[in-house]
Amino acid sequence: MPGRLARKYKSNDPFEIAEALDIEVLERSDFKRQKGAFKVILNNSFIFINANLSDEMKRLVCAHELGHALLHRSLGKSETGLMEFELFDITSTTEYEANLFAANLLLDENSIEELVSDGFDIVQIARQLGTNVNLLLLKLQQMNDDNRFRLPDMPDRNFLGVISDDAGHL
Repeated sequence: MPGRLARKYKSNDPFEIAEALDIEVLERSDFKRQKGAFKVILNNSFIFINANLSDEMKRLVCAHELGHALLHRSLGKSETGLMEFELFDITSTTEYEANLFAANLLLDENSIEELVSDGFDIVQIARQLGTNVNLLLLKLQQMNDDNRFRLPDMPDRNFLGVISDDAGHL
């Protein structure tokens, strides 16, 4: 689905796609620990993003919340909606699906394969692509059905835990 959206809207920018889908994206300066949220109010969809995050993290959070908007709309209708305190909590199927959506929207397989063939390691690829290494690991794990990539051993499902904005790429 993320690939179809990117082709349809000629962009992988989650902010542009949200706008095209009439999902309003609002920044909130009153969020403390919360990174983002998806909420449906009177049948209108909203993505809320912590205004204090870096641009890179805002993009990632927006892509994640867009995944919720498209995959889990009914959960956004609940009283609290979907609130993100942790990204990459893949112990929850809902969160894992939103993370995969973000990885597939933001990360281009051809670019990754090119960097791999040029000898870049995972951290270098994440830096080159301007993404978080955890998001890249999710994408690489999905791309690695034929074991063509030598990936580090994948830890338990909760390996990604909480990332901070200052961790950026690491």
